[in-house]
Amino acid sequence: MTSASGDADAHVLDAPERAEEGARRLVRVLAYPVTRASGSWRAFAMMRFSCPTSASEATSRARKNAMSFGYCYVVVVMAVTAVLAVRRVVTAAALAGCYLGHHYVVRARRKPIEVGGKTVSVKVQSLTILVGTILVFWSFLTEVIARGCIAGGVFALAHATMRVPEAKTDEDESGEIPLLRDFAHAYHESGLGSYVPPAVSAAVRGVFARK
Repeated sequence: MTSASGDADAHVLDAPERAEEGARRLVRVLAYPVTRASGSWRAFAMMRFSCPTSASEATSRARKNAMSFGYCYVVVVMAVTAVLAVRRVVTAAALAGCYLGHHYVVRARRKPIEVGGKTVSVKVQSLTILVGTILVFWSFLTEVIARGCIAGGVFALAHATMRVPEAKTDEDESGEIPLLRDFAHAYHESGLGSYVPPAVSAAVRGVFARK
């Protein structure tokens, strides 16, 4: 039974990681948007604003600006969230600790456990930690992270629709938005698709990876 559960959980990760890799992974996740946005801030700040005259123009502007500055918008959201979290730094640290604990269970230890004579798979352990984290930190998630995302998102939406994009170049021909493409790739690599119906994963790929 344990062996079967282990095989069923093989989708979680192809190879186990060391426990200390969790901290490095968290740092990489937080630093990646900053690194990707580093070369775009000058153009991001050189703004020529005008109100779009139609919904199609607003949509076109938003897409073009998202292609160029998607990671800048993510950094803005992160910065606003960080400011809101300053007065709750202990809670933020505890939330990071939950992430590291989840990493240890799912990516480092990766073994079923016996509880009351029943085998609890890695997948169930993962879901239990995720649900428990959401319940315990619900106030922090809604008051800090959600507000940061909303405030930063409003700024990003206003900037993307009001900023007049530069003339189209050959680099724009692909029509891809790097941020959304990378999100679709990260979603696939994370294994989240195994926790949701296939239709949801197909929708994510269709929406975020399309050109």
